[in-house]
Amino acid sequence: MSAAAEFPSYSSSSPDELPANEVRRAFSEVVGRAQHGGHVTYITHHGRRVAAVVPADAAEYLEQLEDRALAAMAEEALAEGGEPIPWEQVRSEMSL
Repeated sequence: MSAAAEFPSYSSSSPDELPANEVRRAFSEVVGRAQHGGHVTYITHHGRRVAAVVPADAAEYLEQLEDRALAAMAEEALAEGGEPIPWEQVRSEMSL
């Protein structure tokens, strides 16, 4: 996707929900619907959505949004100025 990519389009039908214990049986169909029809399928566990199979372009778009948000946050932090924190100190304090 280009940097100026638009939000991907999806199937107009509402997303499906599939219990986790049925995913293996229907996996090829679920992937095919995402790949060829832009369809979203939520995987549920005890009735709660825990994961989703989405078209790859949707996941890539979300990654781009996250990257842009993080870049904006970094720009704001740099604009505020202040004393930089050495990497060794961050690593030590965060047990990295």
